[in-house]
Amino acid sequence: MSAPDSMHAVFSDAVFHDAVEQSAIAISITDVNAHILYVNPAFSAITGYAASEVVGQRQSLLSYKSTPRSVYQSMWQALKSGQSWTGRLLNRRRDGTPYVAELTVTPLRSAAIKGEETRYLGMHWDATEEHRLAQQLSNHKQLIESVISVAPVAVALLDVEGKVVLDNPAYRRVVSDMRVTEPAHSVMDALRQSLGESFKHALAHRRALLNHELRFDSDSGEPRWYSCSVSWFEERHTSPDAFYGDGCSDYMLLVMHDISASKRQQEALRIAAMRAMLSEGEFNQSLREALSGAIFQLQGPVNLISAAASLQRRRAGGAAGGDALAKALADAQRAGEEAITTLQAAMPPEPEAPTGLVNLNEVLRDVLMLETETFLSAGVTVDWLPAHVLPSVQGNPTALRTLFRQLVTNAVEAMNVRGWTERNLSLCTEVRGKYVRAALTDTGPGIPDELRLKVFEPFFSTKKGRAAGRGVGLSLAQEIVSRHRGVLEIDPAYAGGCRLLVSIPALGQIPVADEEGGR
Repeated sequence: MSAPDSMHAVFSDAVFHDAVEQSAIAISITDVNAHILYVNPAFSAITGYAASEVVGQRQSLLSYKSTPRSVYQSMWQALKSGQSWTGRLLNRRRDGTPYVAELTVTPLRSAAIKGEETRYLGMHWDATEEHRLAQQLSNHKQLIESVISVAPVAVALLDVEGKVVLDNPAYRRVVSDMRVTEPAHSVMDALRQSLGESFKHALAHRRALLNHELRFDSDSGEPRWYSCSVSWFEERHTSPDAFYGDGCSDYMLLVMHDISASKRQQEALRIAAMRAMLSEGEFNQSLREALSGAIFQLQGPVNLISAAASLQRRRAGGAAGGDALAKALADAQRAGEEAITTLQAAMPPEPEAPTGLVNLNEVLRDVLMLETETFLSAGVTVDWLPAHVLPSVQGNPTALRTLFRQLVTNAVEAMNVRGWTERNLSLCTEVRGKYVRAALTDTGPGIPDELRLKVFEPFFSTKKGRAAGRGVGLSLAQEIVSRHRGVLEIDPAYAGGCRLLVSIPALGQIPVADEEGGR
């Protein structure tokens, strides 16, 4: 061996010896029968055994009783086939305390060893704390998943693109109840419509939205109410290039608490109060209609008497003061005008209900609940097809209930004739351009083309004789729609009954002449 080779060998041996001695990883070398031939200081620091105590002993000195035999069998099977083995063992220290060892064992073969006898290089480190943290994380994960799975609230996790990446069974039940692909998207749309700019601000700045109550109608007839909360969190990226970086992804957590039961109780109380209020209002409305009818009917004769009195005074000329007929006509005119004045004074005033944000789905559902007995007694079946999410309109909720109640009443009266077998009423809502539109369709005899404008006149009815109604329903409805800057029309393209279309501007929209291509 040349001098450089000899110096290199000496240097290499010294360097490798120092590296092994100073390594923070426990290193041991055993013979083919697992007797320990060498351990480094780190081995002694981790196990508590000095080198003099373990050299010559079997490696099983470190084995803890609870380690499964199959683990050792797997290890020796790999080593005897000349392969390395890596895994975790439960070892024990000199004082008897257990620790988790992350172990790698590698077979060593060297021509310098007599007969090329196999040695085994073992390297391990104390992974007890890592195991504890990993198990704690796993336990927390299982606990959270268990709590979320059995929680009575619906939970959905959405990524930045709005895709649901995690949900729980309660959320999947909401999918079934609402009959939509993703309730989360419907919730976000409803929050966007109800909160407006504040929702956009919260979304842009990742601010939480807490306990916002939303109502969702469905064609099953039973609405659902949810108290919805939205919060955000960041997920740190796990890729190596994000080790020192700040890479993260935003996720949105949606929690939906079903409050339908309590809301239905509140609704029942509200409907009872509303029925009492509307009953009083309907009595006053009936009284106003009767008095208006009487005034209307009386005004004609009074006008004729007034005209006749004027004519008679002109004929009598200067002798009009002593003319008996002129005096009788003047007395009749005065009596008629006094009667009209008395009737006008007796007319109940129109109630001034507050104007605010109104959801037509809620108005129509109130009307359906109020008219349930009417439908049953007339044998009318009702199809309720509300838009899932509907923007609000600006209006008077009491007036709008009166509007749709009049339309529903007219539709039931149209079908409630002797011998008429098909009695179905359909109500649906939708968004049409800048308008919220409600369509009421009945299977009655319909309205002839020549009467489609006349039916909106006061005291006109398509029914004759005893079956005739009061003839004020559509005229009153037209008046209410006009006050709400909307349009009430009969669909001329519908055959097989009558379809009335009520279009009211959505919140924040100004009605323009058919800007959206029709309503």
